[in-house]
Amino acid sequence: MPRRETRRRRAQGGCLTTVIATLAVAALVLVAAIIITNRLGPRNEPAPVPQGTGEYVDATGNAAQEHQLVLKADSYGKNQTAAPEGAAAVTMPPTPEPTAEPTFNPDEPYALVRPQPIGEGYLPIFEKANTEARQIAITVDECSGAAITKEFARAAYDYGAKLTLFPTGENVMKKGLGEVLKNCYYRLGFEIENRCYSGTARLYQINDSMMAAEIWKQSIAVSYVLGIKYQPHFLRLYGGDGENDLRTHMYLIQEGYKGIAGWTINGSRMDLTRIGNNLQPGNIYYFRTCENDLTNMRALMEEARLQGYQMVTLNELFGYDPNETREVRGSLLSETMPELRNHNVPFYFMKTEDCTWATNLVQRRLINLGYLPEGSADGVFGSGTAAALSAFQARLGMAATGAADIPTQERLFSQDAPRNGE
Repeated sequence: MPRRETRRRRAQGGCLTTVIATLAVAALVLVAAIIITNRLGPRNEPAPVPQGTGEYVDATGNAAQEHQLVLKADSYGKNQTAAPEGAAAVTMPPTPEPTAEPTFNPDEPYALVRPQPIGEGYLPIFEKANTEARQIAITVDECSGAAITKEFARAAYDYGAKLTLFPTGENVMKKGLGEVLKNCYYRLGFEIENRCYSGTARLYQINDSMMAAEIWKQSIAVSYVLGIKYQPHFLRLYGGDGENDLRTHMYLIQEGYKGIAGWTINGSRMDLTRIGNNLQPGNIYYFRTCENDLTNMRALMEEARLQGYQMVTLNELFGYDPNETREVRGSLLSETMPELRNHNVPFYFMKTEDCTWATNLVQRRLINLGYLPEGSADGVFGSGTAAALSAFQARLGMAATGAADIPTQERLFSQDAPRNGE
């Protein structure tokens, strides 16, 4: 064979080898990319839902339409009562003065937008953003069923709004709502926050473990239906009561929350003839999942769109990153509830109509000493509590002001506190 032909064939063989090697490298890169993508998962696709112990069952173990989540803390349900009579407060120094108002920090531009805590040991209460940006947040509570929640989501989608949802844990586990919440989170970019597990939980009336269970079980329920470990940023309390309960704040800080969510305007009672006057930058609107509120929310969204407002999530309104998530390892339903750590609530001056666990403990001590009737401890500092404190103060020869000041509480919880009538 002529040398020229030999060289030509060798050149062709070398080119073919190069092409094959290039294709092999490309194939390896493609396989690696697929593996990494499958591990990480895209943001807009739900991760697999844990299987096995989390099957939807009712209290008898049978499939049902209204399903409850089974957790280790399930004994702490909404029908539980508070701690036994006789629990005492812990003597500590007075609560420090409220923190100073923030000043502008170029490294933290949202410092002036966000509210400040009322004092050390408290989280902020988010009722309105201090901003001039034409942004509002629309929040929807309870998520009482799949069908009505879907209607709220569809309305928000129609108006280009992102909702912040506050479902109760009991509702999260209802048949069908999990799929709606997954679509709201993964497809529509909504935010899901904590509204306690029971619909009518008053945290300041129940003991430490029950309080922790109400908060923790709801977040586990949300994580379960989303298929990820999901960290809420905000807790909303039933009726907004108990926002200044220090013990609740301490547990939320421990569990990584940003604060307690209030609202600027209750959309359930909104006057639709004056809806334009209700629009202000930074407002937070509260709605419940019912037909009346759906009508009101649509009217608000229509006016907000006409006036050029963005309808954003609470995280977006206050400049926080989206709620943190991480991969589920093992079964979410086998996790142990974190108890409240280092619970040392100090004595502090209680105000009229305070709704706190500390008030509950004062009332329980007054019951034990005979100054209040049995069963009257409700955690609300009202006229009856003030009258009982007046009687106690008079018994000691103190000024009978009825105020729960620090000296009165110190005497109330002392070993030699006098009983009524002795």
